Amino acid sequence: MYMTNFNLEPVVKFEMFDADLNSDANEQNIITLGANYFFNDATRLQVNYRYRAEKGAEIPNDEILVQLQVKF
Repeated sequence: MYMTNFNLEPVVKFEMFDADLNSDANEQNIITLGANYFFNDATRLQVNYRYRAEKGAEIPNDEILVQLQVKF
């Protein structure tokens, strides 16, 4: 994450998960690309796209996540 001068913070994340260490068939890689926009110090909007890549059979389970966070 890196804060820009436009109150925009780009986000990149890589994850790897293997449910069965004895087989490569269950390995899953997840790449998250997104951005956080800060309206002010108390309000943030997060938008992320999660691409999931499974070894073996590809499953159509990618996600778009949107979250609004407000502090009181």
